[in-house]
Amino acid sequence: MAEEPKRQDWELSPPDAEEGEPPLLTREEAIAEVKRWFERYKIDQNQIFARVGELVVHYGDLIPHLEQGTDTGQLLLRAISRGRVVRQQRGFPGGLDRDQK
Repeated sequence: MAEEPKRQDWELSPPDAEEGEPPLLTREEAIAEVKRWFERYKIDQNQIFARVGELVVHYGDLIPHLEQGTDTGQLLLRAISRGRVVRQQRGFPGGLDRDQK
């Protein structure tokens, strides 16, 4: 029986099935979240949300990408969903229920 190579600390490993991805928001929930950002933080829609290589996404592009379900929109949906989970885990406001308290 061959031994598995020992994983280095710096190597990435796939998430365990139990951990998995955070639950995705619906498209409508993600759009509502972005609208809340605009209202609460008075964000300039020309401000850059993310830049990866040649790809630049401005805040004003978020809702159209989410509405159209583009590849970028799907990535944004995952990022917004993950961001909400992280904020909730760290005790930061920003979840859907924050206004209901």
